[in-house]
Amino acid sequence: MIVFISVLSFLLDGILSKYILPNSIFLPLFTIVSLVLIYPYFNDNNYRYFRYIAIIGLLYDITYLNTIFLNFFIFIIIGFFNCLFNYLLSNNLYTNVMITVISIILYRLSHYLYLAIFKTQTFDLMILFESIYKSLILNILYCIIIYCFTELYSNKHKILRSK
Repeated sequence: MIVFISVLSFLLDGILSKYILPNSIFLPLFTIVSLVLIYPYFNDNNYRYFRYIAIIGLLYDITYLNTIFLNFFIFIIIGFFNCLFNYLLSNNLYTNVMITVISIILYRLSHYLYLAIFKTQTFDLMILFESIYKSLILNILYCIIIYCFTELYSNKHKILRSK
């Protein structure tokens, strides 16, 4: 289940970003959503979870952004917050959507700060807010669909998840 969700999200990120314009209101960040959705399937084994998302971060860097270790560290930070929120809250659809929104905001904020500090982009809060709200609509919808699918599949096949 973990690999299926990750590979599907990883491939859909690449396919949809090729066909969706950068100024569209639907910007996919499905790999970030998958970090939230796969956490319960690790059954509180945080070491395995962090190792897995570090590999996904490196692959994401190499495949889509031509950087190295940028998304590696961003994914680790997002994974830390996923672990924290899943420890504090129960695992259900509403908390997964909330954690997804927080993860997208963290991803966009850290990516934007990197560009503002190390690249030539000037700091403009409107650009940051625009990138956040353009990312939320499609990714929340994806989170709901994949969560419902995995919930049904794991109940049918009795796949253990942490609660």
